[in-house]
Amino acid sequence: MGHEQGFRRPIVIVSADNMNQGPSGRVIAVPLTRTRRRLPSHVEIESGVSGLTEISYATVEDLRSISVDRLIGYRGSLSLEALHRISRVAALLLDLKY
Repeated sequence: MGHEQGFRRPIVIVSADNMNQGPSGRVIAVPLTRTRRRLPSHVEIESGVSGLTEISYATVEDLRSISVDRLIGYRGSLSLEALHRISRVAALLLDLKY
């Protein structure tokens, strides 16, 4: 609906471990895209260490809660610096003090 994507894509799980393993069965995630749009809400994620085969962009404006049942695999981990960049953008979008 609208501009939401209708297919599977890699995500970055940004919720705390205690939520990820809690009774809700949900995680908070930011989808990734390979398309560079130069939007201030997109954070570049380098390939390689992250487990991605090419540069991707975290579409922080698409932050959402998803069921752990939808998770189909693990690719890798992001650097703390990349996670902090995503957190800063999320805080700005949600008008949170960060």
